[in-house]
Amino acid sequence: MDSIGPVGLQQREGAPGCSQEGLPCPSDSSELVLECLQQFKVTETQLQQIQASLLGSMEQALRGQATPASAVRMLPTYVGSTPHGTEQGDFVVLELGATGASLRVLWVTLMGTEGHRMEPQSQEFVIPPEVMLGPGQQSTLISWTKGFRCSGVEGHDVVQLLRDAIERQGAYSIDVFAVVNDTVGTMMGCEPGVGPCEVGLVVDTGTNACYMEEARHVAVLDEDRGRVCISVEWGSFSDDGVLGPVLTTFDHALDRESLNPGAQRCFLSVLQKTVMLLAPQCDVSFIPSVDGGGRGVAMVTAVAARLAAHRRLLEENLAPFRLNHNQLAAVQAQMREAMVKGLRGEASSLRMLPTYVRATPDGTERGDFLALDLGGTNFRVLLVRVTAGGVKITSQVYSIPEDVAQGSGQQLFDRIVDCIVDFQQKQGLSGQSLPLGFTFSFPCRQLGLDQGILLNWTKGFSASDCEGQDVVCLLREAIGRRQAVELNVVAIVNDTVGTMMSCGYEDPRCEVGLIVGTGTNACYMEELRNVAAVAGDSGHMCINMEWGAFGDDGSLDLLRTCFDANVDQASINPGKQSFEKMISGMYLGEIVRHILLRLTSLGVLFRGQQTQRLQTRDIFKTKFLSEIESDSLALRQVRAILEDLGLPLTSDDALMVLEVCQAVSQRAAQLCGAGVAAVVEKIRENRGLEELTVSVGVDGTLYKLHPHFSGLVAATVRELAPRCAVTFLQSEDGSGKGAALVTAVACRLAQMARV
Repeated sequence: MDSIGPVGLQQREGAPGCSQEGLPCPSDSSELVLECLQQFKVTETQLQQIQASLLGSMEQALRGQATPASAVRMLPTYVGSTPHGTEQGDFVVLELGATGASLRVLWVTLMGTEGHRMEPQSQEFVIPPEVMLGPGQQSTLISWTKGFRCSGVEGHDVVQLLRDAIERQGAYSIDVFAVVNDTVGTMMGCEPGVGPCEVGLVVDTGTNACYMEEARHVAVLDEDRGRVCISVEWGSFSDDGVLGPVLTTFDHALDRESLNPGAQRCFLSVLQKTVMLLAPQCDVSFIPSVDGGGRGVAMVTAVAARLAAHRRLLEENLAPFRLNHNQLAAVQAQMREAMVKGLRGEASSLRMLPTYVRATPDGTERGDFLALDLGGTNFRVLLVRVTAGGVKITSQVYSIPEDVAQGSGQQLFDRIVDCIVDFQQKQGLSGQSLPLGFTFSFPCRQLGLDQGILLNWTKGFSASDCEGQDVVCLLREAIGRRQAVELNVVAIVNDTVGTMMSCGYEDPRCEVGLIVGTGTNACYMEELRNVAAVAGDSGHMCINMEWGAFGDDGSLDLLRTCFDANVDQASINPGKQSFEKMISGMYLGEIVRHILLRLTSLGVLFRGQQTQRLQTRDIFKTKFLSEIESDSLALRQVRAILEDLGLPLTSDDALMVLEVCQAVSQRAAQLCGAGVAAVVEKIRENRGLEELTVSVGVDGTLYKLHPHFSGLVAATVRELAPRCAVTFLQSEDGSGKGAALVTAVACRLAQMARV
């Protein structure tokens, strides 16, 4: 198809001029007609050039770059959503300029998804020519078109002008809710087909188009998320001569005689065929608008009202997650009080357990060590070689099936020993008895470096006959059941302590360990004189805070929401690990899911339609928060993540889900920061320092993978502990390398004691 014209698609070689003033006229009238019609033939190449030029002009205007006065304007309409069928209510619509010199007043009733459609009531008023061209008395009118030339209007806010006129009448109480371009009204008033209508087109007295654009592409908005309807204002396109080759002598004559010569030239022809020709990869349906100016404008108002109502409900439900300075400072103070009580052996939600780790690495540690890491669904065995050149690690991951994690204790520890034996065989270590450090990431009361009483299971583990037992003894008993296996268990290590030790090998100022992953915990180096459970007044002792249980005494009840309560009740340990359930990766996704369920029941999300997928526990993984909140993701990619979960959603839904994720993860990070602030302030006051410089070793997938979590934690610490200069170090294999370093330090200290 080479050209598009009134007689079909043909190759256009030229366009001889038709008789005008001063031009010779062919003698044969039929020849004259053919030559005149020939001017209206447009080749495919010309159409492609027009398409490319128009697209370039659109993109340039969106970027806010200077464009010729005749280029498209790309005006934001501040319409941020299309209808989704639930809109209802009564609306008054004023329609000016859609049908020339008239004003139409309409009463439009929208019935929502369940009601039948009601035809609008309307009355039309003719506008006299003297009014159209006379004086006029923040949507600012840029320029008049369609025969209107009222003075004192261009450059003014037409909504304010209308409000002023209503006030001058003095007899009406009318609230002007939205000013709408007729093209936008056409898009909003169209009955959606398979999907939402996202483009509006008017070809009548004048012509224009609008469409839903990604807000991040509109420079004037300075927004990164969401969408906005853009009025292209394409009627003036081609004044810079782009359409010169296809303008006929008739077009030029018509332009000279118009009210605005040189502007508003129409270039639309054979619409359907042209779109198919130039955009073959787009499946475009053209739906005639029945009453875009009336129903469409009412729909804009209805959508705005719906969004405003939904915004209020969203804010009401997310408000408890937005913590202010005073609330965070109160959490910090409550944690400091709980720390002191726990160290004294008084009743406290913080256990403050001595770990019997009395020193951090000094760099002289040497040797080969085995390390075990049990803290989740995966179990690791590691060979750690500590040399003058650094630390070299060889490891293998083994799974802990759910039936083992929740079966008998004997079954669990036999599985651990089986994995150790397999690893030794693969590494050629069979028969060797290397010092072994056991990272056991569950609450324990240590009675010595190699003695740890399991207080209670967390993270989904519930193996029987383990709580209240020495886990090192349980491991040694399992070793005994596997004859011909020799293992020298030197230390049992909490993963948080391992994280601190791992970072301490690189930075001697690292005296705090922090885990924010499946669970959460912290440890730090405390003055031994403050630890009532261990004799001695000099030196230091690493304290395992077990801060996941902070708030189990009710001290956090004022911050807990109904969503937290729902997650807690459905957990395997209701009433326990309160702080952890507000912070860690095991629970954040579930908190989000419960919020989404509530918002859906209120009609704010997913058109109020409950889905079975959203009813499924743990369907919304915490990793989705990290993905959804990533700055690099466009809104359509956020939608794709949610649609993969079987959630049929609109762009509005995607934005609200994003806000929910942000609120939940921000609260988690701020609470974590308040806890760290309490710890570093305790260290500073212990040492009587005006200023403290300290490093915090951190591990955990939530902290490492979430795009904003680490920054929010650091900002909260700066806010609450301004006299502490805190550096956060991400641990490299804290659970494995750290356990080996605890073992190495213990061996070094034992050797020094023997000497």
